[in-house]
Amino acid sequence: MDRELEENIVEAREVLRNGGIVVYPTETAYGIAADALNPEAVEKVFEAKERPRDKGLTVIVDSLETAEKYAELTGAERKVVQELMPGPLTLVTEKKEEVPDILNEKFVFRISSGEVASQLAASGPITATSANISGGDTSYSVGDIDPALLEQVDYVLDTGALEPSPTSTIAEVNNGRVLIHRKGPVTRSEIEKVLNG
Repeated sequence: MDRELEENIVEAREVLRNGGIVVYPTETAYGIAADALNPEAVEKVFEAKERPRDKGLTVIVDSLETAEKYAELTGAERKVVQELMPGPLTLVTEKKEEVPDILNEKFVFRISSGEVASQLAASGPITATSANISGGDTSYSVGDIDPALLEQVDYVLDTGALEPSPTSTIAEVNNGRVLIHRKGPVTRSEIEKVLNG
């Protein structure tokens, strides 16, 4: 990682600490980061995206240890995290009290394989929602992002065009059963194999 990018990440983390929102590259597309534990910052993300409040936000954490602070993980869920993250899998879990209700009814997270995303999340969970107006196209470069949305963000971490890749699988493990909320690169059978292994 070059010096300039490292400095930009430090600046972006400062913005997040102060309740701002940041456009940043994930391993799949550009996303909008906010401090996921700051209700006012999360509200800014909903407003910028024009996203209905009943459609919760997913988050990126930097490690299983961080996830444990905010999610009530079962043994089965812990196993899935250890075996399939970082990777294109988002897990729906029960949340702990300190997670604000505005974020989501549950704690829905992934550990990112993207270097920038994981460095931004090193200070705590960040929102992982795509950088688009709700219902709009996925953005693989800053130039793709709706100018109306860009006007509302406090900082843009631009690392150039990303290689388009599919969004993560969103899955839930409930009493040994795997529920798929959104299909993606990780299949139900892969998760079941981990659970039964």
